[in-house]
Amino acid sequence: MDLEIKEEIPVHEEFILCCGVETQVLKCGPWTDLINNQRGTRPKLLIFIIPDPNAEEVKDIYGLRGQVEHKLAFLRTQVPKEMKLVIIGHSIGSYFSLEILKHAPELPNIFNAAYLGSQEMREVVKRDNETIKEHLPKLIFYYGTTDGWCPREYYDDIKKDFPEGDIRLCEKKIPHAFILSFFQEVANMVADWLKDDLSKM
Repeated sequence: MDLEIKEEIPVHEEFILCCGVETQVLKCGPWTDLINNQRGTRPKLLIFIIPDPNAEEVKDIYGLRGQVEHKLAFLRTQVPKEMKLVIIGHSIGSYFSLEILKHAPELPNIFNAAYLGSQEMREVVKRDNETIKEHLPKLIFYYGTTDGWCPREYYDDIKKDFPEGDIRLCEKKIPHAFILSFFQEVANMVADWLKDDLSKM
């Protein structure tokens, strides 16, 4: 994929009400309203990124189930049904990605979900093998080697349970909190994973 940026991509920040909660949304691209914009400027693909939220935020504001319902409500009310969708989750955001697949498999037209990191919250104590098995061809798993939140044994276990899956072990020593120093490397890597699917659009 050509990593050289040929033009500046506009970024829009919006606050919308979703499930009665004011929600910050960052949009990259020359558009602002996916539902009402029927012109040719509406994108064909949405990449929906679920970051790792603050642990206190998860516990005190929504809870895990509430976080999932919040993401589902956003997708159902803000994203047209015909739009192709890629979901990328980091850490507990990866759990939310699997829950979206589990509870609303009709939402993603195409799904190339990246499962960055793994179970880190006390409430998430067991891997959801049933959902993983059902959607395995749509998933990419990426495990770190220097990650105290997600030890190497998690990678070994899932690789053993799903040998046919696209399960990768980091060879670059990227830390769990990659956003601090390795954001460009991770962005380039994920873009490379998606380029084959995107070239078919």
